[in-house]
Amino acid sequence: MKKINLLLLLLLPLMSFSQNQKFIDAMTRSLEEMSNAATAEAFLAVSNRFERIALAEKTEWLPYYYAAYARSVSAFIAGDKSKVDEVLDVAQKLVDVADSLSPDNSEIVLMKAMVLAGRISVDPMSRGMQYGMQSGMLMQRAITLDDSNPRSYYMMGQSLFYTPEQFGGGKEAGCNMLEIAREKYATFQPASSIHPTWGEEQLVELLKQCAATESNESGE
Repeated sequence: MKKINLLLLLLLPLMSFSQNQKFIDAMTRSLEEMSNAATAEAFLAVSNRFERIALAEKTEWLPYYYAAYARSVSAFIAGDKSKVDEVLDVAQKLVDVADSLSPDNSEIVLMKAMVLAGRISVDPMSRGMQYGMQSGMLMQRAITLDDSNPRSYYMMGQSLFYTPEQFGGGKEAGCNMLEIAREKYATFQPASSIHPTWGEEQLVELLKQCAATESNESGE
């Protein structure tokens, strides 16, 4: 009996490592699939894949987070906006679970802001006032929780860039924040190979618009 117990003790770390590696492999494959997604339907499909991982790994916040992220991206690029709220209702539930597993997590708080931004995209004129302030407060809280997280500055800069000056935004304010995001990305190191790294490519494209705007203004 003692030999059996000793054998079990020796095997437990190996079993734990095997299960952990299985989780990492599943996440890595899903992240690769998401990096190749180009349509709203493709992002919804990869969201479903992350949800299946979440069902198997109920104590891990990352699959819930990425499932919500993929749904949010799907909402932004969807041609038909009639079902966006339905898609984001599920995203909100997923990010709430992630929040319960990892409270006061900058990435998760920022994802809550992204879900709200997705709702605004349905009708910016009527929904900007409804969700804009709440989304901005969440972005600011994400920065407060972790001021090294570049995605918080990127999303804040993007929001300011597309918000008219009379409502507290403007291209100058947005571009200044995006420059901070660029500095943060330059030194950012993810906690692991499956932790969030998104945003830098989109940031580069926005900074090109900043440069073009500055060039046009200096030429006037």
